[in-house]
Amino acid sequence: MTTGITRHFASITKGRWGPRQVHYRRIGSGPVVLCLHQSPLSSRDMLATMERWKTHFTCIAPDTPGFGLSDPLGVNRAEASDFAEAVVEFMDALGIERAAVYGFHTGAMITGALAAAYPDRIVCAAANGYVIMTETDRQDFIEHYLPPLQPKWDGSHLTWLWARMREQLIFFPWYRKSSTARLSFDVPPAEALHNSLLDFMRAGDHYRVGYRAAFTMRSDLALRQTKTPILVTAADTDVLSADLDNVRHPADCVTVARGGPADQTLDLCRDYIKRHKPPKMPKSTVNSGLRGRLWQDYVDVDGGQLRIRRNADAGGRPVLILHEAGGSTESIESLASGFIGRRPVLAINLPGHGESDNTLPRGKVTVGGFAKAIEAALQSLDIDEVDVIGVGSSAFIAFELASLAKNRVRHAVMLGAMLVDETLRDELIENYTPDIKPLWYGGHLVEAWYVVRDQRLFWPWFRQRRNNIIHNETELDPAHLQGRLLDLFRSHGMWRHAHQAAFTYPWKKKLAKARQSVLLAAPMGDPLKPAAVQAASEMPHLLFVELPREPQDWAHALLQKLT
Repeated sequence: MTTGITRHFASITKGRWGPRQVHYRRIGSGPVVLCLHQSPLSSRDMLATMERWKTHFTCIAPDTPGFGLSDPLGVNRAEASDFAEAVVEFMDALGIERAAVYGFHTGAMITGALAAAYPDRIVCAAANGYVIMTETDRQDFIEHYLPPLQPKWDGSHLTWLWARMREQLIFFPWYRKSSTARLSFDVPPAEALHNSLLDFMRAGDHYRVGYRAAFTMRSDLALRQTKTPILVTAADTDVLSADLDNVRHPADCVTVARGGPADQTLDLCRDYIKRHKPPKMPKSTVNSGLRGRLWQDYVDVDGGQLRIRRNADAGGRPVLILHEAGGSTESIESLASGFIGRRPVLAINLPGHGESDNTLPRGKVTVGGFAKAIEAALQSLDIDEVDVIGVGSSAFIAFELASLAKNRVRHAVMLGAMLVDETLRDELIENYTPDIKPLWYGGHLVEAWYVVRDQRLFWPWFRQRRNNIIHNETELDPAHLQGRLLDLFRSHGMWRHAHQAAFTYPWKKKLAKARQSVLLAAPMGDPLKPAAVQAASEMPHLLFVELPREPQDWAHALLQKLT
């Protein structure tokens, strides 16, 4: 996270598309400016702009519907006007009556739609990289620019996606390989391209909805009909700068100006917005929950923010669920959803995982450190008592939390705990978490894909032999694997460290000294089940329960024990 920029969720309870949540970033004070990103990225693409403008405005950058962490509209096709209406619903959720709006590329198209349709809500607008297409180009882009993106079992879609992202920086549009389409840009470092690719992966096939809305918009008509002051511009280096010549007969309130270099273009937009004096940001509203689902929020702790998912439809003692190292709250969604309507449920993304900041002390990634971070989150949320379930490597965090906060944790469940002997432990330390770094040709994507896939085929995954086969694996759906791959990359800075902390945790000594009862759990067919059964037989304060094969059935079985 960029220093000073905070992240939030806004819940829309009565919108046109039903209950949904919008993720957004915020920085600054004073007049409010909405900053709309390009497809297929997220508000992360607005970080540099927000930092540049933070002393002038309150910058609010939402993830548009279906991108980043924002819920989609739930439709296969949408118009730019639909995205504009969704932005107005977001403004309503934050109590923003009127605002300025800035948009880049796809965001510029939504900005134009807002300016045309909502002059009572938009004080002024700045559209950076506004597209005005001929009908021929429009049909060509719709036909060739938007091929379906469907995960494949062998990860080959990732190779195509990397090439697609890289090619966009070499040719525009990316599918034309002519000299006239050749660009003169630097290809960014592999790390930068990788970060953009993660946004693309998260959007998945929905990326076509955002792009299609921009391509089908009658952007020339919007500029003729608008009654809102709007600046239409583009940097000289922008592939869309030539579109400025296509603006014909705009309304009197439309200003067309070339921006020069990229930074100068941003300054031009800033000064234009300042001249129209947008109102100040109103007092922030509290994110409200949504019934019948896990809804998202952030909790502020020392060192940053942790992303959480929760539901409070039922009463009673909350159930806290901690995902495994390299996972996220999405990876335990089936388990967490099983408690909805039965108990309050809270799932926390561990520090350095799933959009949570790394709030651990520098260089001190330990099981105890994770437990202290989780306790700090519970304190911040004013939760006095929980039952905690730790999954995989987080089983040790759950146990440590129960030991650390005896008055706060009523029951502790260690689900799928890695109770391994010293020989296997040493192998896990050496081989379980390879250092997967972005490569310029995208080869790291396929390597990571097979790590994630083989984790569901073998235990441990790097022993790809007959005796190590997992026979009951049901999580090989390519879409599911892509979600786990995203989790791995979103936690890549912590993935290895968190696993190493679990592998080196002295679980035998710790469990032997425990003074509280602990429930060990494992599903049918889990290769880690025998070790849990043995531990429970040797230590009287440990209890073992076998869970059904499917994660969606675990909550019911665990509730019987927790009550």
